[in-house]
Amino acid sequence: MPRLNDTPVLPRPVEALPEYAHAAARKTLGDKLVEAFGLSRGAAMAIADGVVDPAAVRKSIGEPSDPNAEHIAVPGGVLLGIRTTVWARKAVPDARNPRTLPARKHPFAVDPGAGKEDSKFRPLPEPRTPKGASPTTAELAVEIENRHHLTWAAEQAKAYVLANNDWSDSIRAQGVMEAVWLVATTYRHADDTEPVTVLTTAEGSSRLTAAHAILGVRSADVPYDEGDAKFRAHIRRLNDTLQSGAADGDDQAVLRCERVPALVIVGFEPYGVGTSDFPTGFPTALKSLVALRHVDPPTPWGEGPENESLADEVLDELERRRLITSTQAAYYAGSLTKGEARAAHLSDDPARRAVEIVRSLTNPDPHVREAIRVAVTSQSTRKNIGQGLLNALATALILRAVADDPGRLDQARRYLRKAFGKAVHAGGWAPTGRHTDKLVSDALDELRAATVAGGAEEPGPSTLELAVRSALPLVIDGRLSGDRGTANNLQPDRRLPGEVIEAMRQTPQGVQQLGQALRDHAAGRAIRMVDEAGDVVVDEEGGERIVNDIYLRGEFPPPGKSKAHRSGDTPADRFHNATAALATAMDGVAAAFEALGKVAGDDGRPSVEVKGLDSRDCKAWRDLIAQMDEEFVVWSRTFRRVHGVDTARPAPAMAEAEDAEADDLADDDEEVLHAAE
Repeated sequence: MPRLNDTPVLPRPVEALPEYAHAAARKTLGDKLVEAFGLSRGAAMAIADGVVDPAAVRKSIGEPSDPNAEHIAVPGGVLLGIRTTVWARKAVPDARNPRTLPARKHPFAVDPGAGKEDSKFRPLPEPRTPKGASPTTAELAVEIENRHHLTWAAEQAKAYVLANNDWSDSIRAQGVMEAVWLVATTYRHADDTEPVTVLTTAEGSSRLTAAHAILGVRSADVPYDEGDAKFRAHIRRLNDTLQSGAADGDDQAVLRCERVPALVIVGFEPYGVGTSDFPTGFPTALKSLVALRHVDPPTPWGEGPENESLADEVLDELERRRLITSTQAAYYAGSLTKGEARAAHLSDDPARRAVEIVRSLTNPDPHVREAIRVAVTSQSTRKNIGQGLLNALATALILRAVADDPGRLDQARRYLRKAFGKAVHAGGWAPTGRHTDKLVSDALDELRAATVAGGAEEPGPSTLELAVRSALPLVIDGRLSGDRGTANNLQPDRRLPGEVIEAMRQTPQGVQQLGQALRDHAAGRAIRMVDEAGDVVVDEEGGERIVNDIYLRGEFPPPGKSKAHRSGDTPADRFHNATAALATAMDGVAAAFEALGKVAGDDGRPSVEVKGLDSRDCKAWRDLIAQMDEEFVVWSRTFRRVHGVDTARPAPAMAEAEDAEADDLADDDEEVLHAAE
């Protein structure tokens, strides 16, 4: 007996199949669907040809002027559906099954036909409203290269579904029991093949895939099958076998799977018609319905497919509102090959493409934010449209430029979405497409200017663009990782990748290292260490040193934290290690100071607040701190002079301000000391 999850499945009894409806009955239903719901003739007949009992459906619709249909609320309007039963051989699973989205190989990563079987063709594009039809018409159109393109996509989806979400055992014993959602979809070929229209799943692809596997049907052949006589003969043979008592287990499974319950979407009534410049269209409404279904079990899509689907919807909405062009939308979606991108005067560099995507999705412009909000809420009512989600959507699009093992891509997806810091989401910067050397030079100039100005937290747009552009190579090459958690992990630095990159863009050496990451990644080599001058660092044997996560975190700590210890004994190494020792000591002083304030006495109050501290000790410590503070001011001024724009000396106004700052601190110390005495 078939089993599902090791639990016996009680087979459903089988019964004889009805005859396939005559052409006249199907045509009559098609006429009513056109009249009642405004469908095209091709879409109406695809529905009529697939329905088991056209007469019953025609009667259920009633008067075309006020048709009966199930009303299904979605964000943006109401979908109209008809509950019925359809022939499994007259419908197809969606060859773009959303579960496969993260595993697809996009043209920007691999030229179609240049790689393995999984990149033989382009992924099928998003279904759109047919040309010339109203955006609210309840039918879809998909542009394909040829019949082989559809066959390839359908077989790829089938293999994925049967490997990851196979319902065959249950469906073999029970048939399809829960309705699949179907919509009339036209496949338009780039060659001379005539368009074909067929019922296609919007939801339920896994169930229909399993049914087709049991029936021995190749899904991609269904749209091109015109053999009514052959289908009728097949039904008669099955019924004869059943009535003679000769139907074995395989015959019974086929009898159960020939018909499937269905919700056929036939109409859409949007909200906001006449009051909004951008009312929701049918493709968006349909995706809303599907997305709401897959928020919860039995088998959720998972975060990867959800973000891929949301990212596609965001691009559609930005294009629909004319905030990006159709060429940009295809470029960001990864649908252009690198050659096509160059022909469109777009960069074929994945890192520069990444910057374009990040800025498009993090742009604080209210029109962009509104478009993203509409796109996301059309598919999910529980998503918080904050920086984290925007980073995740950008990451989904960025990684379409990478053809790698799915496991490594999933890891990169987790790390890369944490590589874009808060500054990325602010205004004041935009992609410039500058050559890497020019971008690094401009970033260093900004950093020098910021140093003279007192070390501003935001050096400038060039350092920010450099940081965003370098995130992809650092993460993809495995040179920068995310927080790996606490279990069996000795990683002391728990910063996110974006925080490490943020620290890097605040120092000359960090800027040089970000630039080197771009150069080495573009050259297809491991990313090498560089010093503050941008020269490649070599070891004692003359070998070039390669960066890794531990090195980057140790070499570019947060302000005030110590750098990693250096094993050399050069003056530069000794200076570096002495600076690190001071930073560690300052951390120790801060920790000891905090611990002292927490020591409680017998009454539960902090002892230091009850007893105080010896004034002589306090004075000695304050004098020491004041002395160090004066030196810190001088050292800081020297650093600005050495690393600032004016390498000869600091600006007079700045020098006077620093001297005044030191005098004020000294005066304040004296006043506090006299008051204490």
